[in-house]
Amino acid sequence: MAEALETIDGIARRLGRDVYYLALVDEAGGFRDIYTDVSEITDWLDARQIGWSLCAGFDENTVWIEGGPGCIFLDIHPELGPEAMEMVEAHFMNAEGEPTIPGYVSAMLRLMKALSFADRDDPDYWENF
Repeated sequence: MAEALETIDGIARRLGRDVYYLALVDEAGGFRDIYTDVSEITDWLDARQIGWSLCAGFDENTVWIEGGPGCIFLDIHPELGPEAMEMVEAHFMNAEGEPTIPGYVSAMLRLMKALSFADRDDPDYWENF
């Protein structure tokens, strides 16, 4: 069954706030796609009762019709869940700010940045592709 995935910027706009996520990256720092197996990470998140959902990333200069960069949205409110985000950052980043688990980089998308791509929510936007 096909599943519609939101983009991380769409999630930020829907929630009306900054959002935390894990970007899936390869050894060269490029994006891995949304079809990457993330069960090791999602099992870790589940064990710590951190809500998550798979989503697609976004690029300012690229629109993906299918697939695209993979992300894991972390359902952690920036103002209400600082302990959870600290736990995530401690697990995924070392003291130098480098990833501790290859392939996963913690990140935050600011609502203001997400709002600059709100035109992508308009169904007419997609008629050009």
